[in-house]
Amino acid sequence: MGAEPYRCSFSWPVVEGSHEKQITIQVGESSAPDFVPLDDLLDLDMCLVLGASSETEACEMRLSIAPLYLPRAISLVVECPVIECYYGRLNEYHNTYHGELVYTLEDVKVFRFDIRISSDIDELQLKFISHKDDPLCLYGTRLYLARNPDPLRTMMMGGKRINPTVVQQRLQDADLSEKAEKCKRIILGSMQSSRQNVVNNNAQPESPAGTTAVAGNVKTAPDGGLSSLLSKMEILPGQTAGSPLADFAIKQYIDTKFLELGRMLENKLTSIEAQQTAKLDRILALLQKNNEESGSVE
Repeated sequence: MGAEPYRCSFSWPVVEGSHEKQITIQVGESSAPDFVPLDDLLDLDMCLVLGASSETEACEMRLSIAPLYLPRAISLVVECPVIECYYGRLNEYHNTYHGELVYTLEDVKVFRFDIRISSDIDELQLKFISHKDDPLCLYGTRLYLARNPDPLRTMMMGGKRINPTVVQQRLQDADLSEKAEKCKRIILGSMQSSRQNVVNNNAQPESPAGTTAVAGNVKTAPDGGLSSLLSKMEILPGQTAGSPLADFAIKQYIDTKFLELGRMLENKLTSIEAQQTAKLDRILALLQKNNEESGSVE
């Protein structure tokens, strides 16, 4: 796998270990993956010790998932009995989980958590509820991911758009075939239409003067040109023109649309063929009937 499919940070400083090695990724197709055995979660090389911080009372683990993937579950082994789970960039509270006690080492108790994620989110925050003066030790984390069938939709639903300048830089030197160029325009037009529907459905009442001003802006815009379409798009913060995630997301989206167009064309051809076959059958039936009537008259 090229670029990491996630970013992870903690609100407490790392005392021992490396948070880059602490998480193991498992990519599958199921929206409800099977949790791995406990032995697969425990690994001394993955152990991470976090020191208490005066800035935050509880240690928080923040996960940002790349648009190409969707988080489906997470398993942790940690010295903490309770975890609060928050979804999305607004950190909306989702649930409180109580861990399963798996080990007791003198005064230290180790718990396992298996948390399923049913929503299509790209941000996840876990708050470890433990004694704020004691360090927090994580013995292993397994993040279960599924491939996102529509990464650009996830990027747009998250309030992030594609920067038109970046898109132009990526496509200006691309040698696109005629079909690819048509597909690109269809995709961009579809995205513009979707965004315009959102604007229309949530439009606020305006004064007649304000309405006239908006109408004037629409008339002066290019008539459906590429610049007009691209101006409706933005990009993920921190992404650059050469970002492999952005490139792969766009390519995957275009490939998906090609498949959809291919299926649509195949269904249309099948329908036309069926109609033509039905017409021929009716013509043959009429000819046969006429021949039979002619023979009986003779």
